[in-house]
Amino acid sequence: FNLARTLSHFIVALRNNKLKTCLHLPHTLLQFFEMVIRFLAEGAASGLNVIAVYVTEILRVTGFDAALTLPRFTPEGVTAVAQWGLVALIAYWLLSIVLRLLIGVIRQVFWIIKTVLGLWIFGLIVTDKQASADTTAVRLAFLVLVCVLLTVLTSGSDKSFAVEDRLSRLEGRVNAVENKKREQ
Repeated sequence: FNLARTLSHFIVALRNNKLKTCLHLPHTLLQFFEMVIRFLAEGAASGLNVIAVYVTEILRVTGFDAALTLPRFTPEGVTAVAQWGLVALIAYWLLSIVLRLLIGVIRQVFWIIKTVLGLWIFGLIVTDKQASADTTAVRLAFLVLVCVLLTVLTSGSDKSFAVEDRLSRLEGRVNAVENKKREQ
């Protein structure tokens, strides 16, 4: 009954565009959400208590004394667990965003270091006046090989998985088109 009254206040506040009602709207909306959360928590606690009774009964029939092991669930406890779960979910989400950004920045920094180091070594190889042309060519070939290997080894494997996924989707589409052609 209290939920219905709060909902009716909310609807009336939406219909009337009076300043007083508009100022009262956030408070009414807050009350509405509190009532909805309380209603859901009471329902969840009742459902969990019913499940606990069934589990206790099953355990008792099978020979276990489970009367003391399963607690009674309260709406406040269900709300607290849901709030902590939501906090954990938000923290996980934020941490994953921060770590992805950090890993992206670190990859860029390592790419810059690799590029600068490669250019510096290239400059050293080319400006070495005592080395013969064959020695310089071998050194440059070795530098190119090292750069290619570093690029291959440090490139993300996510890209190759993405390409494989796209390729398998395209193959599936081609098969579907071929099947439609056969049916016609």
